[in-house]
Amino acid sequence: MKKTAVVCLIVFLSFGCYQRESGDASGMRKISFEHGGRTRECLLHVNARAPLSPSPLLIVLHGGGGTARGIVNLTKNRFNELADTHGFYAAYPSGLGKSWNNFGDNYTGYARRENVDDTGFISELIDRLASAYPIDRSRVFAAGISNGGFMCYRLACELSGKLRGVAAVAATNPAGQKERCRPSRPVHVMIINGTEDPIVPYDGGDVRLLGRSYGRVTSTDDTLSEWARINACPGDRKTEELPDRDPSDGTRVTRISFGPCSGGARVVLLRVEGGGHAWPGGRHYLPRIFIGKTSRDFNACDEIWNFFDGVR
Repeated sequence: MKKTAVVCLIVFLSFGCYQRESGDASGMRKISFEHGGRTRECLLHVNARAPLSPSPLLIVLHGGGGTARGIVNLTKNRFNELADTHGFYAAYPSGLGKSWNNFGDNYTGYARRENVDDTGFISELIDRLASAYPIDRSRVFAAGISNGGFMCYRLACELSGKLRGVAAVAATNPAGQKERCRPSRPVHVMIINGTEDPIVPYDGGDVRLLGRSYGRVTSTDDTLSEWARINACPGDRKTEELPDRDPSDGTRVTRISFGPCSGGARVVLLRVEGGGHAWPGGRHYLPRIFIGKTSRDFNACDEIWNFFDGVR
C-alpha cells in the first residue's frame, strides 16, 4: 500500500487530501466567532451577483476528518458555481477536531467525545450570516457527506425552525436517533447513498474503517421510511430509473420519492446501485478498494440544489 493512501485513510474520510491552497479561494470569505467558549470558523462564498434582495443560504458540512476547503475540493467547486448562477450563498463551516457531533451514541469523533454544541453553532451561524447579508431566512438549507450527512439529520431534528431542508450523502440515520428526533415542522429531506458503500453500509450496521467501528446506523430504507413518517407523507412512493449517462462507471441510479407530504415537504432517495462512499460527480478522493465507485451518472451538487430550489 502506498504511503500517501495510508495517510489519507488514517485521518478517517479525509476529503482534504489535495494540495493546500495559499490564501483564500476566489470569492471566499473567512468568518470566525466564539461559541460555547470555542472559536468557530466558516468559509462563505458570496455569489458573484451579490444580490440586494434576500437570497437562499446553503450550509455544506464536510465529512469526518475533512475540512471546509476539503469539501469545496471534493465537490469541484460546483456549489459555488451554482451559487453564482442561481443567486444563493454557500457556507462551509468547520467542525472541531474535523468532526461533527451527530446523534450516534457510540460515535468516537472528537466533537462527540467533547459534546460540542454543533447544533447551537449552526444556529448562531445562520443568525450571524442573516444579520450581515441579505439572507432569505425562509430558504436556509444544509447538505453534507458521511459524518456531515449524519449531522444534517440531527439538524433536521433539532433546527427545523430555521432549516427548510437537508441533503445527506453517504449517510443514514444513526442508531438511537429515532427516539430523539422531534422536528417542530416538516423538513425536506434528500438522501444519496451507494449500495456498495464499504464504510457506511447501505443496509445498516457498523460504520467501519480499517477494522474500527465508528458507531451503528440504520439502513437506508429505514432512514427513508422514517423521514417519510416524520413528514406524514402519503403511503405511495414514486420510483424512476435515471439515465445511465456514463456506462463505464459501474453504477445505475434510481430515484425514489415521496410527496407532497405535510407542509408540502418532499422526501427523496437517490439510490446509487454499485456506488460507494463517494460524492457523485465529485472527486474520486481515494482508490476504489477503499471507498468503492464514484457515480458519474449525475452530479450530486446539481441534484441537491435542484431539490432545494423548488422549495418556496
